[in-house]
Amino acid sequence: MAQIQNRRSVARFDNTGFVRMWMEGLPDEQVWWKNVSFDEETGQGSYLMKMAPGTRSNPHIHHGPEEFFVLEGDLTDHDGFCYRSGDFVSLAAGSSHFSRTAAGCLLIVTHRGATESIQEGAL
Repeated sequence: MAQIQNRRSVARFDNTGFVRMWMEGLPDEQVWWKNVSFDEETGQGSYLMKMAPGTRSNPHIHHGPEEFFVLEGDLTDHDGFCYRSGDFVSLAAGSSHFSRTAAGCLLIVTHRGATESIQEGAL
């Protein structure tokens, strides 16, 4: 049986390892991510995400479920629903949205399928 130390990965919310998250149509947004287990090819896995105050994500549709936990800050979906620190959110496959943060936020995000950028008017 393999030892756990050979199968363990640990990620921290320090500043090392975060890179700018590319979002179609929003090249200047101050959003960073740190890959924990996310596979860009399959769209599955988890990552840590930092959003600076006043930033937003691009409109997108989820082809699989998405879950995220708000560690710090605020996040408001395009429909006005506000998430706050301590909220664990589950979005079903087929859901579409974009989010904004006034104060900035730290998130743990897990996808179980690809996302696709869409036009804001398609929401």
